[in-house]
Amino acid sequence: FFFAFRYHCHFCEGSTFCEGSTFMPPLTGEETGTLCMGQAADDPRNRALASAFIDALVHEAGALNNSPEADAATHVLQYIQDNLSHVEMALGEFGADGHLKNREALPASTFNDFYKWTMIPVMFATEAAHGEVRCTFSVNIRDAECRHRLLQSAQEPGEAGLFKDLQRNLSALAARRFDREVFKRVVEEYALIGWDEELLDAVCGAEDAPRTLADRVVVDLSLSGPVDPEPSEVVLQVFCAWDAKLKEERLFIEAAGPWHRVTWLETSLMQAVYDALFRDTMRQRFGTADDGDWYPRWLASAMIRCARSIQAANKSGLQGALFSGRRTGGLPLLLLQALYVEHGLRDPQGVSLHVGISSVTARYWLLDAGVTADLVPRVAGTHAHELSMVLGAVMGEVDDKAGMPLSQLVGHMLYFFLSRPNGDVRDPARKALMPILPDTLGTVAFLKTASMLTVPYGPHEGEALRNVIGAARQDSGSLRQFADLLEQFNFSTPMMASEIEGEQDLMAARDCGYVLFGAGGFFGDSEKAWDRTRRNISMACKVIRVHIGGRPTRHVPVKTGDSHSKDGEPKFEVDGLLATKTLDAIRDRTRALQAAKAELQAGDLQQLFEATLGSTFNVLITACDAQAFEQC
Repeated sequence: FFFAFRYHCHFCEGSTFCEGSTFMPPLTGEETGTLCMGQAADDPRNRALASAFIDALVHEAGALNNSPEADAATHVLQYIQDNLSHVEMALGEFGADGHLKNREALPASTFNDFYKWTMIPVMFATEAAHGEVRCTFSVNIRDAECRHRLLQSAQEPGEAGLFKDLQRNLSALAARRFDREVFKRVVEEYALIGWDEELLDAVCGAEDAPRTLADRVVVDLSLSGPVDPEPSEVVLQVFCAWDAKLKEERLFIEAAGPWHRVTWLETSLMQAVYDALFRDTMRQRFGTADDGDWYPRWLASAMIRCARSIQAANKSGLQGALFSGRRTGGLPLLLLQALYVEHGLRDPQGVSLHVGISSVTARYWLLDAGVTADLVPRVAGTHAHELSMVLGAVMGEVDDKAGMPLSQLVGHMLYFFLSRPNGDVRDPARKALMPILPDTLGTVAFLKTASMLTVPYGPHEGEALRNVIGAARQDSGSLRQFADLLEQFNFSTPMMASEIEGEQDLMAARDCGYVLFGAGGFFGDSEKAWDRTRRNISMACKVIRVHIGGRPTRHVPVKTGDSHSKDGEPKFEVDGLLATKTLDAIRDRTRALQAAKAELQAGDLQQLFEATLGSTFNVLITACDAQAFEQC
């Protein structure tokens, strides 16, 4: 669908392509300037993002000629032509630089995933049973070049540069207010249990005095360790110290506070760091410090990658979820991704293969912008390693007694009873509400422990724990090895692949019997997904310290994941501030838990499991309406 018309292009100043043809017809009247690139004399960097993005996409498509990228660009442009008003609604609040035009603070829910809402009842229950549980999340910039670049910028004087951008991002992040109405909407729409007014107040603050994400920001490079928050306080902090694990000096970028509050900073803090590195990288690549010049072009290329990834996903035949919300080029991409994946992820008969999006903000932002509800995807999600890591610290002595990571199964059962499954998945349609994420200390250890346990309460009392599992999520290691392990331990449950880096991973998952996948960067942010010569900015944000009643837990949170081979060494995510001897001791204990050599007989292990689980329920039943927990 090529249409010939003439216009002035600010990218190539009137090239042959721009003067000859484009993918879009010229528009007139009120629509003029939306799809035509040069009819407004204003500096294009001052225009709204929607028009600048479409201009860039038209130009990008014309430069691709005959290639897979050109085909993908054609599909994106066709979608925009058919849904122009909705695209303009989605991007209407944004300037060409990808920021809100009014420069107002984003809501606190931004860059938080649906699983936060489903996990909160477990966090609240844990705090009720154990006292104040304070968690510290720390950003791990895995990309050495980016890590070193950020440290170098911090050590240079001046009011501009990467580190100053990070400081501004952290200040803006701390000031984001909790959008209570969005929280109430998602709780009501998805019938999330446990979210009463007390919990809403604890998270969001009172209706007339909403909380912000953080109470204090401390950036002090003279410090070599974290400051302690006041009780109930959330602190964002940056300091410079020696990392014993990496064996180098680096910046520590952390958030600490009560678990039910600081959890909302896990992914949003990582996104704030990513945004600073991403924009610094793009300014260097495009040779301009003006984000309004390069951002629309980057967004156009990201959507072309998104289209290619949708084509690959459709080819695989797997149902997929868009795990968006962090390590992204910004909220504008999340909004466009949500609409386009919902539109394009379909089987040959046109039946949707899209399970949903993880970004709660994207759903309600689009609805509030006026986008037709049928075009906006529902939210979806599982739960996260955060749950197993925190409970592994809180209940570490239980794991030592068992010789196995029993705390992880306690966490999963708390989720089963206190979150969406509500302790009852007898209806097969509800079983998908109970996923497992077993690789925190390795899938073998989790499955070996789970296979020895039964459900202790409710309508499934006495059933093998594996019988209430509705999906198993692979998040590290080998796709085939994960499938083989589930079969070995008699877990006959649908499998989800959520470590999708390229088209080959989708096809491998399909061939290994997976029926679901979850992917984030693959749908546009990742340049490496379609160009192996590119390098993505790799980072994570994990809980690394836990305090109870102001005192550090005896055991610290650890995550290893699965290795990609039986003999491979898994990752080892742990607090880098710990002494080398301490790290060695933690590594030894972790290996012992990974081996999962039971210290107890099956009956004694079940008794310990029930006692640990019951200690939380006893507090809840005492503090709350016992009728709500009658099944327990």
